[in-house]
Amino acid sequence: MGGLAHLLERSGIATAYISLIREHTEAIRPTRALWVPFDLGRPFGPPHERAFQLDVLRGLLALFPTAAGPTIADYPHEAPATEPDEGPWACPVALPARDQAEGWEALRQRLLDEAALLRPWYEEARQERGRTSMGVSGLGAEEIEQMVAVLAGYASGEAVEVPPKANRDMPELAKYIADDLKAFYYEAATAQPGRGSPGPLELDRWLFHETVLGDVIYRIRDRLAASSDERARQLPIFLVPTAFTHRPGT
Repeated sequence: MGGLAHLLERSGIATAYISLIREHTEAIRPTRALWVPFDLGRPFGPPHERAFQLDVLRGLLALFPTAAGPTIADYPHEAPATEPDEGPWACPVALPARDQAEGWEALRQRLLDEAALLRPWYEEARQERGRTSMGVSGLGAEEIEQMVAVLAGYASGEAVEVPPKANRDMPELAKYIADDLKAFYYEAATAQPGRGSPGPLELDRWLFHETVLGDVIYRIRDRLAASSDERARQLPIFLVPTAFTHRPGT
């Protein structure tokens, strides 16, 4: 988006766009951008919040009188919390309470056991919908054990072996496997019949606050953030939604 904005500006067309990742926008140095503290994929905030979304749009349009750049303005409001219209949602599987498993083997086994409990519901969802969002890492549900080994190993500070079918190397692979397992969990959790899907905040709260996978993702985020590898330090922002930056109990 930033590159396109520069191209249009050179053609004499004024541009302004919404930034969800400030670090990237600062590197691109656009003429006009409005940074918003919202989750990725929601540049105007949560759905069905018309007044709030219009306010974001007005904030963006207000940048056009700025003749010289680069300008990155900060949107001053957090996104309003949204909750589902129905009663409290519950995952179709009662998962064991997560604990602070020590060592990568214990963490790997707990994550593998958790995924196994969700597997029938994931298969139910895939059959009903005829598709799955898994696969961005090059691995699928058939390679769950390999995916779990990579995440648990990396979260525990171990050297990990890249699976043969993976389409990326570490550390990027950890991020993409996390995305695939999140898709696995979300699809399984929303397969429960008899009621609508949970809201996105409700679903994220379940994953990041109640599952072993959520704990593993927090551990991976912390390891990436502390890495000496600049590529690794750019990845944590893509792992955990803004609303769940802080781990439970911190």
